[in-house]
Amino acid sequence: MAVEEKVDRRIQRTRQLLRDALMALIIERGYENISIQDITDKANVSRTTFYLHYRDKEELLLTSLIEMYNELVARLQPLSREELEREGITPRLLAPDDFEHVAAHADFYRAMFSSKGSAVFVERVLQYLEAQLQEGFVKPLEPSDGNSRVPSGFIASFMAGAEIGVMRWWLENDLPYSPQEMAKMMFYLCTFGSMWALRLNLTPPDEIT
Repeated sequence: MAVEEKVDRRIQRTRQLLRDALMALIIERGYENISIQDITDKANVSRTTFYLHYRDKEELLLTSLIEMYNELVARLQPLSREELEREGITPRLLAPDDFEHVAAHADFYRAMFSSKGSAVFVERVLQYLEAQLQEGFVKPLEPSDGNSRVPSGFIASFMAGAEIGVMRWWLENDLPYSPQEMAKMMFYLCTFGSMWALRLNLTPPDEIT
């Protein structure tokens, strides 16, 4: 058992070294300008070791991101429709974890959202966000008869796209608001809409016509 734990810690350490090396190099040179040799040199591991863990740099990037995002998702507490209707907007709905993560890795995300980044990266982040939002947020809040005004997949896609767009704006403007402020604005805008944000007093229709 002790031997297995030691091996597992070694694997985790190697993967962390490769992840850190990749992220540092993306900031320095941009994603497309990095080779596997650059990554292994930076991490001080052999190419053979790299290929024991990852097929290529794209797999390293995407696997690393999913691992980080899964850690964030694991902190979230599920919320039911009944709880929301009973308790209203509670602090856990305004958790700034996503924005704190992006702020902690601001230079990396600036590079990946720029021309130095990767279109595959943006697409995979969108797909991940859509899936998590639909399963972990939208579906639990659907009416019991499933009769939402807009399909759940549509809502999840809208929210995921909005989050990516807001993150880019935040980074491009040098993080003018705190993660807590960003989380609140993002939640209120997605919840109440742009007409509310612009202080327009419009009454929404009961159904889409």
